[in-house]
Amino acid sequence: MLDCLRISDLSFSYGERPALRDISLTVKEGEILGILGPNGAGKTTLLKCLLRTVTPRDGDIELLGKSISEYDPVELARKVSYVPQETGMPFPFSVFEVVVMGRYPHCAPLTFESASERELVHKILRRTHTEEFADRLFNELSGGEKQRVLLARAIAQDAPLMLLDEPTSNLDIKHMTILLRLLIERREETGMTLIFVTHDLNLATAFADRVALIKQGEIKATGSPSEVLTPARIQSIYDTEVSIVKDPETSVQYFALNL
Repeated sequence: MLDCLRISDLSFSYGERPALRDISLTVKEGEILGILGPNGAGKTTLLKCLLRTVTPRDGDIELLGKSISEYDPVELARKVSYVPQETGMPFPFSVFEVVVMGRYPHCAPLTFESASERELVHKILRRTHTEEFADRLFNELSGGEKQRVLLARAIAQDAPLMLLDEPTSNLDIKHMTILLRLLIERREETGMTLIFVTHDLNLATAFADRVALIKQGEIKATGSPSEVLTPARIQSIYDTEVSIVKDPETSVQYFALNL
């Protein structure tokens, strides 16, 4: 597999406070990478650097063989989509309008509401189970409904790299399953690369090909979930004891807190 993303010696600070320290990481095309770590570890800041909403102090980010600093904003939007935890809209946009926004990088002026574009958006709304409230205002939705709409917008953007920040935090178990299955299908259909931030050890174990553990702005370990997410390492990163429980019928392993 080719490299989708190569991060080299990346550092970033908020004023005098370091947030990322010498981060180096490579993500292959079509890979699903989970980023885990305690609160304040730098996980979301790393996504902001990849989105170029903040500028690193040192280091470089190479996306699909080209430095991310060399992309113009529209070109970068064609390459990277983003699903935040939740966001408000400054204006009263409908759900349909929010999802249409994902098409802007691909459309010539005044063509984003053509019949073909509208049909594409309706197809995405159906796949994400959001078509039933397509005419409602985004800011009137529940947190879980907003999360599904933001995923629909990112899918509409049709970028080869999707970044997700706590993508299941507001979802019930039904819609979490729908979201994860949809992302897996999307990867199989398009070869899309996924990078997601999560606190859920069990989600990372089930969904990620590889994980990266971050603490105090530094990567402490990378590898497969079974290699990285051991009770001893979780104790060292989170200062919390966990146990691994194996389902006797499926042999699937789960993490349980030692309360």
